[in-house]
Amino acid sequence: MTRSDNKATFTVSSVCFLIYFLLKPFYLFASGTLQPGDFFLLLSFAFLVYERKDGIRNDDYIFGAFLVCVIIINLIYFYIYHAGEFLKSCLYYVFNYIVILCFREFMYDKKWLRALGLVCKANILIQLAVFVLHRGNYWEGTFRYMGTYTDPNQMGFAVVSTLAILFLLNDRWKYLFVLIAAVLIVQTSSSGMLIALCIMVTFDSMIMLKKAMQNGGISYSVLFLAIFGMGAVMLLIILDVIHIDWDHFRLSNKLSGNNSVLQSFINDRALNIAQEHPEFFLFGYGEGFSFPRFGHSEEMHSTWISICFYYGILPFCILLAWIYSNVRNAKPKAVPVYCAIFLEAFTLVNHRQASFWMIILLANVCFRESESSADENKEEIEIEG
Repeated sequence: MTRSDNKATFTVSSVCFLIYFLLKPFYLFASGTLQPGDFFLLLSFAFLVYERKDGIRNDDYIFGAFLVCVIIINLIYFYIYHAGEFLKSCLYYVFNYIVILCFREFMYDKKWLRALGLVCKANILIQLAVFVLHRGNYWEGTFRYMGTYTDPNQMGFAVVSTLAILFLLNDRWKYLFVLIAAVLIVQTSSSGMLIALCIMVTFDSMIMLKKAMQNGGISYSVLFLAIFGMGAVMLLIILDVIHIDWDHFRLSNKLSGNNSVLQSFINDRALNIAQEHPEFFLFGYGEGFSFPRFGHSEEMHSTWISICFYYGILPFCILLAWIYSNVRNAKPKAVPVYCAIFLEAFTLVNHRQASFWMIILLANVCFRESESSADENKEEIEIEG
């Protein structure tokens, strides 16, 4: 029996999780420390333990095994170097595990998923409002916009992943938010995020077009909204309401130079330590952030490569097994989202954001739930018409 069979739709724990996700973009304290939103995550977990007196569902024991490996390896390096960064890494994964445990409890509830969709929309609209009102921050005085976040790449992934959740929920307004997301991502000058957005939208559009042609064509309302939305954005760019500094967009810089594309990628993502010491892929390097070793102090910027390097091939395979246990249930319609998110994860450290793990878990329910709700919505539209 799934939690969707539970009559209690909204509980204190589930509401606290929604508040956590709504407040996650706001950083009042130093990056890497507890923020106001994190308090509501802990509150959500505490109330969840209290509410589920029969115990929390235990579908993530594989991730639990990966977490044990993370803690053991980081504790070993903490004992060797006495650096607190390794303990901090453990806490990041503990928080991720709390997100996973809580989200799996809530995600089988249709009404709660609709509320999550509203929160996702609110997050994107808030970032748009902050940008339009010129209240957002820029990276160390440069051209790279980061809004309420502490890093432009962090903001870029937050926008893409929040949009990805709307795609998985099959939200009817998702393409309106694609336009907003595109504006915000371009402002961050994050080429990886822009590529991820293009992959997700292109593949999804192909699936929608194929389905529309099978059903007799594309509706005029969809065409009108698409043309109106693109026209509005182009007008704002022409009027310089939305300013895009194409000269500082970094994609051309990464492809130019004397190095090969692969070497340029390695240098740009700070993967040189893995190139020079591949033996750590076997037994793990420990995740010490910017802790200096072997002449390198910069953190690696890649989810898949860094996790495999920091913890070794065996823990990494355990993590892949957990991911596979979830995404194997994904419908074909979800392929654009997972192609975008998983391919982009080679270019940035995404696993510290809750949305990364939520997207993986949503493969279990996304279109199974959304298709049934879409049928209900269709009936409501026909009645209203």
